[in-house]
Amino acid sequence: MLPEVALQNVSRDDVDRVAWWLEDRELSSRWFGHYGCGDPMHRGYDPRHMIEASQWEWDGVFGDSDRLIFSIYTPTKEHIGECQMVMQADGGAELSVLIGVKDLWHRGYGTSTVMELLDKVFGEYGVDRAWVNVPEDNAAALGLFEKLGFAREATRELCTRPDGSALNACVLTIDSPLRRDPWRESPPVVTLAGLPGSGSEAIGAEVARITGSRFMDSEISERLRRRLRCSHGELESLEASHRSYWTRLLRAIVIPMEWSASYDVGYYYFRPEPKLDADVLEEHVTKRGYVEGLAAVVRRIAMERNVVLHGHGAHLYVPSNVGALKVFVTASLEFRQRQVAVERGLSGDEAQQWLQRRDRDVVSIFKHLYGADLMDMGQYDLAVNVDRLAPQAAAQMVVGPLHTAARGAVPVTAPG
Repeated sequence: MLPEVALQNVSRDDVDRVAWWLEDRELSSRWFGHYGCGDPMHRGYDPRHMIEASQWEWDGVFGDSDRLIFSIYTPTKEHIGECQMVMQADGGAELSVLIGVKDLWHRGYGTSTVMELLDKVFGEYGVDRAWVNVPEDNAAALGLFEKLGFAREATRELCTRPDGSALNACVLTIDSPLRRDPWRESPPVVTLAGLPGSGSEAIGAEVARITGSRFMDSEISERLRRRLRCSHGELESLEASHRSYWTRLLRAIVIPMEWSASYDVGYYYFRPEPKLDADVLEEHVTKRGYVEGLAAVVRRIAMERNVVLHGHGAHLYVPSNVGALKVFVTASLEFRQRQVAVERGLSGDEAQQWLQRRDRDVVSIFKHLYGADLMDMGQYDLAVNVDRLAPQAAAQMVVGPLHTAARGAVPVTAPG
């Protein structure tokens, strides 16, 4: 899980700490959007000067509606960094983030801060596009922004190093999910699958929220039920019958999977129930009918576009011409065990036993009902591991390649 951060108004003590942070040459070089080529540089104000600035000057800097500056705090009230949003007249905003406590680097605080900033610029301020300037040798920062869906658009020179060589920055951009370009004009189709306890449902719901799409899970079952003219209990019974060899054998003995016409006639005319009309013969859900019906339902939903489909083997039945992004959510057993223990109020051992049974059941249902291996990563375009990610961050990882593909870039491929 990502750590929590809070964006607060800047105090003079905060500015004093920023000034000391920037005395560290390695740290000053990580100031996103700026790089200290020689003396440490800071965006928007001189920290050493502002410590003693008048209230009038202070209000002019930190009350500027075109440059919003926030201090980054942890839930334990520790000041760990600063971030800024520079608003542009064309409806865009430039973002920058500095995590000043080096011991907290590579622990998710930068990611959490950027996500808070994106919520502000897109949600509170209605910005169309956000971008960052990242020094090209800052691989960690480049990876952070690309993970959250930013795309590289250009390169520009920041300054000249002491040895005379040029230092370049990569310009990375991300569009608001409310913009028509790209996915409002080419609505996305996303499928998500994952083992129990992975949180795939929460991630799918968040992807739908970000992209303005419909999230469908139980609705898939409801449409299938209506198509097959059966009850939810019958659907659940068929699915449950494929959990193991013995349940499949029992169902084959008690209720044949494929009903012949002669069997139907014998059943209806010789069972001890009088006054049967030919037009009210009882429906029976068969494996073939279930799979064909499910495929038809998923195809229909996918053709409607602008939808996120969760579970139900949806990735197996989306038409190839739709161009869906197929995502598998992975998580360690330990992570899933903790999630299940919290959600179901179980002890650690009980959660582990529950997961082991459910994993076995889900994999078996996929194999024997859908005819597919749930864990075959070759059938997915993207695998997202959530051991250290909140659902919001994982959703951004899905939206990033979705956004890039919608803009006509190289198609997304399965991670190696």
